[in-house]
Amino acid sequence: MSFVLGVVFGIAFGLAIIVAFVKSENARSKQRTDLASGIAAFARMTVEDSRKIFTPEQYPSWVVFSNQQKLAWLNSHLEK
Repeated sequence: MSFVLGVVFGIAFGLAIIVAFVKSENARSKQRTDLASGIAAFARMTVEDSRKIFTPEQYPSWVVFSNQQKLAWLNSHLEK
C-alpha cells in the first residue's frame, strides 16, 4: 500500500514541477516578446516621432545640427 501511495505522490509532485516549469517559461517568453516589440518600435521611430515625444531640451547635442554646423563639417572634409 505504501508503494502505491509513494508512486501517486511522486507522479503528483513530478506533474507539479512540470506545470511550474511551463508557467515560468511562458512568462519568460512573454517578457522577451514584449521587449522585442518595444525594441522594434524604437527601431521604426522617425525623427518626427522623436520630436513628438521629446522636448528640445532633452535632445543630446549630437542629435540636431544646424545648417551652419553641417556646412562647416562638409567644408572641413572638402578641404582634406
